[in-house]
Amino acid sequence: MSEVLIWNFLIIFLILDIIIIITLIVFYFKFKKIYELPWEEIKESIERAQELVKKLREIEKEKKTYETQLKTEVREKVLLLANQGYTSRDIARRLKITEAEVELILASKK
Repeated sequence: MSEVLIWNFLIIFLILDIIIIITLIVFYFKFKKIYELPWEEIKESIERAQELVKKLREIEKEKKTYETQLKTEVREKVLLLANQGYTSRDIARRLKITEAEVELILASKK
């Protein structure tokens, strides 16, 4: 009886070993595809993407600088027209901005 039990355990362990070996072989072929990826191309793509991000940041800085200059010019024009005696409504129409913006600029002057 004990010999039969030992043989049963050995057969079970053999079947488990075969299952484990088959699983390892399957995983090997699955992961083998990863090693065959074009890593150099992927690296170059990442580097190009990083360069593009850098350029976008520079463009964003330039845009902010331009917007700041534009706001400064508008502010100066509002103040100049206000000093010339134009009303908020007239200034807004001339500069194509809202009357509220004109009043805000004039209020910040004080």
